[in-house]
Amino acid sequence: MKQSYKIVQNSDGERYVKLANGDIIPAGIAGLCAGRDKWLAEIECKCRDCGVLFPLKYLGETGQWCETCATVGIAD
Repeated sequence: MKQSYKIVQNSDGERYVKLANGDIIPAGIAGLCAGRDKWLAEIECKCRDCGVLFPLKYLGETGQWCETCATVGIAD
């Protein structure tokens, strides 16, 4: 069964998954879904910095940036 959803964002650019039934889930939480809701973690979005498509499960705890972009500028 195909799941119906739409990726939406607030005025700050934070992403959310809006389901067909009207439920809204933060992208970072959707990326953690497992079991029968695992399909949510597989939804692809572009990284906000590099623009490459990744499944939400690879866009970090906020569902916004890939690991490479999220760690830019972190000192050793």
